[in-house]
Amino acid sequence: MSGKGNSVNRRTAAKIIGGTVAGLVVGGAIGYLSRGAEVIERTVATTVTQVRTETVTVTGTAPVTTVTQPTVTTVTTPATTITELPAPAEYLAKFPNWEYYYSPTPRPQTLRYLGGSWMMYPEVAEFWEKVHKQKVEASYLDLFIMAQRIVATEGYGWDVAGTARFPPIKKAGIILPIPAEKLPRFDPNKVPQIFVHPERFLRPAQVPRFQYNLWFSEEDYTTYKNFALVPNNWNFDSITYLPEKLPYEEEGGHKFSFSYSELWNPEWKGRTMMQDEAFTVFSETANELEATGQITLSGANTNLTKEEVDRVYNFLLPIIKSGQIRTFWFKYGDAVNLLATREIWIGSTWQPICYDTRRAGTPAYYARLVNGPFFWFNGDIVSKHTPILEDVYKFIAFRTDIWWDAFITRNGYGTLTSNYDDVRAYMGAEFFDWVNNGQRTYLPIDEIIKNWCFPDRPELWNLEDRLLHALFLPDKYFPPGEKPREGKPHPRGNLRDLGSIEDKQKITRYFLSPDLPDELDYYTEKYNDLKAQLPV
Repeated sequence: MSGKGNSVNRRTAAKIIGGTVAGLVVGGAIGYLSRGAEVIERTVATTVTQVRTETVTVTGTAPVTTVTQPTVTTVTTPATTITELPAPAEYLAKFPNWEYYYSPTPRPQTLRYLGGSWMMYPEVAEFWEKVHKQKVEASYLDLFIMAQRIVATEGYGWDVAGTARFPPIKKAGIILPIPAEKLPRFDPNKVPQIFVHPERFLRPAQVPRFQYNLWFSEEDYTTYKNFALVPNNWNFDSITYLPEKLPYEEEGGHKFSFSYSELWNPEWKGRTMMQDEAFTVFSETANELEATGQITLSGANTNLTKEEVDRVYNFLLPIIKSGQIRTFWFKYGDAVNLLATREIWIGSTWQPICYDTRRAGTPAYYARLVNGPFFWFNGDIVSKHTPILEDVYKFIAFRTDIWWDAFITRNGYGTLTSNYDDVRAYMGAEFFDWVNNGQRTYLPIDEIIKNWCFPDRPELWNLEDRLLHALFLPDKYFPPGEKPREGKPHPRGNLRDLGSIEDKQKITRYFLSPDLPDELDYYTEKYNDLKAQLPV
């Protein structure tokens, strides 16, 4: 918006954004190789279905490399000549397509990021500042309030936002379309098919809402030309539980552990928690009640009518009053601490909370739920006021590239391109197949815990396998950019909780993020009343 009628302008946007603001600036001089100058000339031909043709010629002491892949319709961009490497060669080697993002001169304007901290890491800013030569500043927002905060800016004060709650932002008209042709790795035939064919995995009532959140216009639902939001992380969310306290264990995609109703098992009274958001609580509970025949839904799980909200409310009210639910967690760190200290034994959480509970040395599993986990995706959007649109397009493309695909698995997350063959080559067969295909690690779990995950915690080394598997940390065992391990799956190797992508797509019944319901105010009213019933 513009003109005198603006309630928000460029000067006041920063005040509205709120959250924790962190300037992610890489200090010091950029490192260069001391040997003679190298010249790298790369011509990148891109198409909407990515298929990139590249020829890389390096003169000097480095070997000549030629990589050719088939193309369909291509648009060739001018070759870039690099006379000096922007960072040490060993650093750049971790980023297979770094030349695509290279800027020969410093970019005059800062790239301003607003949104989830789980979508922006110091490693991302470091790469961007070294290679694209553009300063990055980040403002972080809590998930449960990010949509309202982003809408309040009217698009001022940020260039790219990472969001997990989206319809109000799209309806506000403050974003630009993101052309698929600006994402050279996007190929609708190769991405996880739930993105292009949600009708194969979700109930019919949910499909239009899924497509609305992903694509810019209805035409894009079938042409895949313009994204509204580009997914840079997705997963299937579930329940974290402590196997020291509950008599269950996970075995990848081989069996179910329990259902969402386990949160209401009287054996765990006062040791359970749910998320502090009306949308999540009502959607998760509605799915369980609908799946077990206790209610009938007229539409999408993410868009209950007032009458359906009332039915869920009436079901939960005596459970809340009884003290079954200890708390509704809002802050990420609070959820981790409650589990790590064993005050809470079971709760609805994000998967990184499960992993961070493990980091504290507390065994934790992420449950393969009867009646399914739910699918979600988060991603990048573009402010209609950004003055650096081409920089933003490249930044978003970077978060669909090979390094990010491997890096974000530390949270258990996938990306728009995380199942590509070149990602498998980069990650190695063991890592890729553990993440995507439900295969075991090549080393046994006791060796992994002792030598990789907790080398300084000998008190954890000799636990029974059931607990050792609940301590596995993928980013410790699979450091991104390291040489892939060779071997074959070990009978006592670790299996990823919930199983393969295919397993999870089969068992999911609904999606949640980045949707929000039409009757959000009513959800919130009823939810606040529920919380007020927690015993003091």
